[in-house]
Amino acid sequence: MAARRQTGFTLIELMSAVIVLAILAAIATPSYVEYLERSRLKGAVEETLNLLAQARQGAVEADRNVNVRISATASEWCAGAVEQTSPAAADDPVAIDPAPCDCSNPATCVVGGEELVVSSGGRDITVPAGTTTVTFDSKSGTLTPLDTEAVDFLSSSGRYGLRVRVSALGQARACIIPGKRFVAGYNEC
Repeated sequence: MAARRQTGFTLIELMSAVIVLAILAAIATPSYVEYLERSRLKGAVEETLNLLAQARQGAVEADRNVNVRISATASEWCAGAVEQTSPAAADDPVAIDPAPCDCSNPATCVVGGEELVVSSGGRDITVPAGTTTVTFDSKSGTLTPLDTEAVDFLSSSGRYGLRVRVSALGQARACIIPGKRFVAGYNEC
Protein backbone atom coordinates (compact mmCIF):
# COMPACT_ATOMS: atom_id res chain seq x y z
CA MET A 1 0.00 0.00 0.00
CA ALA A 2 1.38 3.39 -0.98
CA ALA A 3 1.56 6.16 1.63
CA ARG A 4 -0.52 9.26 0.96
CA ARG A 5 1.37 12.48 0.85
CA GLN A 6 -0.36 15.45 2.51
CA THR A 7 0.05 18.98 1.19
CA GLY A 8 -0.48 22.30 2.94
CA PHE A 9 1.00 24.21 5.83
CA THR A 10 1.52 23.05 9.35
CA LEU A 11 0.33 25.16 12.23
CA ILE A 12 3.95 26.02 13.12
CA GLU A 13 4.68 27.24 9.59
CA LEU A 14 1.54 29.35 9.56
CA MET A 15 2.30 30.91 12.97
CA SER A 16 5.88 31.65 11.84
CA ALA A 17 4.58 33.51 8.79
CA VAL A 18 2.14 35.51 10.93
CA ILE A 19 4.91 36.47 13.36
CA VAL A 20 7.18 37.62 10.53
CA LEU A 21 4.35 39.74 9.07
CA ALA A 22 3.62 41.26 12.48
CA ILE A 23 7.29 42.21 12.94
CA LEU A 24 7.43 43.80 9.47
CA ALA A 25 4.23 45.74 10.16
CA ALA A 26 5.61 46.98 13.49
CA ILE A 27 8.76 48.19 11.76
CA ALA A 28 6.92 49.90 8.89
CA THR A 29 4.11 51.61 10.84
CA PRO A 30 6.11 54.53 12.33
CA SER A 31 7.59 55.37 8.93
CA TYR A 32 4.16 55.27 7.33
CA VAL A 33 2.66 57.51 10.02
CA GLU A 34 5.45 60.07 9.52
CA TYR A 35 4.97 59.85 5.75
CA LEU A 36 1.25 60.63 6.14
CA GLU A 37 2.04 63.50 8.50
CA ARG A 38 4.50 65.06 6.02
CA SER A 39 2.10 64.49 3.11
CA ARG A 40 -0.78 66.25 4.87
CA LEU A 41 1.49 69.18 5.73
CA LYS A 42 2.85 69.46 2.19
CA GLY A 43 -0.67 69.23 0.75
CA ALA A 44 -1.98 72.06 2.92
CA VAL A 45 1.02 74.27 2.18
CA GLU A 46 0.94 73.58 -1.58
CA GLU A 47 -2.78 74.39 -1.74
CA THR A 48 -2.15 77.64 0.15
CA LEU A 49 0.73 78.55 -2.19
CA ASN A 50 -1.53 77.83 -5.16
CA LEU A 51 -4.29 80.02 -3.69
CA LEU A 52 -1.81 82.88 -3.22
CA ALA A 53 -0.51 82.52 -6.79
CA GLN A 54 -4.06 82.47 -8.20
CA ALA A 55 -5.00 85.52 -6.13
CA ARG A 56 -1.96 87.44 -7.38
CA GLN A 57 -2.65 86.46 -10.98
CA GLY A 58 -6.33 87.35 -10.58
CA ALA A 59 -5.45 90.79 -9.28
CA VAL A 60 -3.40 91.65 -12.36
CA GLU A 61 -5.72 90.00 -14.90
CA ALA A 62 -8.90 91.66 -13.61
CA ASP A 63 -7.21 94.96 -12.68
CA ARG A 64 -8.69 94.60 -9.22
CA ASN A 65 -6.90 94.44 -5.90
CA VAL A 66 -7.25 91.05 -4.22
CA ASN A 67 -7.30 90.56 -0.47
CA VAL A 68 -6.18 87.19 0.95
CA ARG A 69 -6.93 86.38 4.56
CA ILE A 70 -5.47 83.43 6.46
CA SER A 71 -7.24 83.03 9.76
CA ALA A 72 -6.93 80.40 12.45
CA THR A 73 -8.63 79.46 15.69
CA ALA A 74 -7.48 76.86 18.18
CA SER A 75 -8.89 74.01 16.09
CA GLU A 76 -9.32 75.19 12.48
CA TRP A 77 -7.70 77.41 9.89
CA CYS A 78 -8.62 78.67 6.45
CA ALA A 79 -7.30 80.88 3.67
CA GLY A 80 -9.53 82.71 1.25
CA ALA A 81 -9.31 85.47 -1.33
CA VAL A 82 -11.74 88.14 -2.44
CA GLU A 83 -11.39 90.77 -5.17
CA GLN A 84 -12.49 94.37 -5.37
CA THR A 85 -15.89 94.88 -6.91
CA SER A 86 -14.59 97.51 -9.36
CA PRO A 87 -11.17 98.21 -10.89
CA ALA A 88 -8.68 100.02 -8.69
CA ALA A 89 -8.54 103.79 -9.03
CA ALA A 90 -5.14 105.41 -9.48
CA ASP A 91 -5.56 107.49 -6.33
CA ASP A 92 -6.84 104.58 -4.19
CA PRO A 93 -4.72 101.52 -5.04
CA VAL A 94 -5.41 99.51 -1.86
CA ALA A 95 -9.17 99.82 -1.42
CA ILE A 96 -11.08 96.57 -1.03
CA ASP A 97 -14.83 97.15 -1.21
CA PRO A 98 -16.20 93.80 -0.04
CA ALA A 99 -15.68 92.42 3.42
CA PRO A 100 -12.79 89.97 3.79
CA CYS A 101 -13.42 86.39 2.77
CA ASP A 102 -15.51 84.39 5.25
CA CYS A 103 -14.46 80.74 4.97
CA SER A 104 -17.68 79.50 6.53
CA ASN A 105 -19.39 80.88 3.41
CA PRO A 106 -17.08 80.07 0.44
CA ALA A 107 -19.33 82.08 -1.88
CA THR A 108 -17.78 85.22 -0.32
CA CYS A 109 -14.30 84.13 -1.43
CA VAL A 110 -14.32 84.77 -5.16
CA VAL A 111 -11.59 85.94 -7.55
CA GLY A 112 -12.24 86.02 -11.28
CA GLY A 113 -15.53 84.20 -10.83
CA GLU A 114 -13.82 81.27 -9.08
CA GLU A 115 -14.04 80.38 -5.39
CA LEU A 116 -10.59 80.60 -3.80
CA VAL A 117 -10.67 78.87 -0.41
CA VAL A 118 -8.37 76.41 1.37
CA SER A 119 -9.23 75.06 4.80
CA SER A 120 -7.92 72.64 7.39
CA GLY A 121 -10.60 70.17 6.31
CA GLY A 122 -9.61 67.22 8.53
CA ARG A 123 -5.90 67.33 7.65
CA ASP A 124 -4.76 67.64 11.25
CA ILE A 125 -2.52 70.62 10.38
CA THR A 126 -2.38 73.61 12.70
CA VAL A 127 -1.71 77.28 12.08
CA PRO A 128 -1.04 79.61 15.03
CA ALA A 129 -4.23 81.40 16.08
CA GLY A 130 -4.71 84.80 14.56
CA THR A 131 -5.24 86.47 11.21
CA THR A 132 -2.79 87.36 8.46
CA THR A 133 -4.01 89.51 5.59
CA VAL A 134 -2.22 90.37 2.37
CA THR A 135 -3.44 92.54 -0.47
CA PHE A 136 -2.16 92.05 -4.00
CA ASP A 137 -2.00 95.27 -6.01
CA SER A 138 -4.00 95.27 -9.25
CA LYS A 139 -1.28 96.93 -11.31
CA SER A 140 1.82 94.88 -10.45
CA GLY A 141 0.78 91.97 -8.24
CA THR A 142 2.95 93.28 -5.42
CA LEU A 143 1.86 93.43 -1.80
CA THR A 144 0.27 96.61 -0.60
CA PRO A 145 1.77 97.89 1.62
CA LEU A 146 5.17 96.60 0.52
CA ASP A 147 5.89 94.27 3.42
CA THR A 148 6.71 90.59 3.81
CA GLU A 149 4.15 88.31 5.48
CA ALA A 150 4.61 84.78 6.84
CA VAL A 151 2.37 82.04 8.24
CA ASP A 152 3.56 78.82 9.92
CA PHE A 153 1.95 75.43 9.25
CA LEU A 154 2.64 72.62 11.76
CA SER A 155 2.02 68.88 11.49
CA SER A 156 -0.13 67.06 14.04
CA SER A 157 2.86 66.02 16.16
CA GLY A 158 4.63 69.36 15.77
CA ARG A 159 7.78 67.62 14.50
CA TYR A 160 7.36 69.03 10.99
CA GLY A 161 6.69 72.64 10.13
CA LEU A 162 6.64 74.76 7.00
CA ARG A 163 6.51 78.55 6.79
CA VAL A 164 4.70 80.21 3.90
CA ARG A 165 6.21 83.59 3.09
CA VAL A 166 4.84 86.19 0.72
CA SER A 167 7.51 88.64 -0.40
CA ALA A 168 6.87 92.32 -1.01
CA LEU A 169 6.88 91.48 -4.73
CA GLY A 170 3.93 89.13 -4.16
CA GLN A 171 5.80 85.85 -4.64
CA ALA A 172 4.82 83.09 -2.23
CA ARG A 173 7.35 80.47 -1.15
CA ALA A 174 7.54 77.81 1.56
CA CYS A 175 10.50 76.78 3.70
CA ILE A 176 11.18 74.56 6.72
CA ILE A 177 10.77 76.32 10.05
CA PRO A 178 14.14 76.34 11.88
CA GLY A 179 14.31 73.53 14.44
CA LYS A 180 11.74 71.35 12.65
CA ARG A 181 12.47 68.08 10.86
CA PHE A 182 13.37 67.88 7.17
CA VAL A 183 10.54 67.87 4.64
CA ALA A 184 11.59 66.83 1.13
CA GLY A 185 11.40 69.57 -1.46
CA TYR A 186 11.92 72.49 0.90
CA ASN A 187 14.95 74.36 2.22
CA GLU A 188 15.30 75.70 5.74
CA CYS A 189 14.17 79.31 6.26
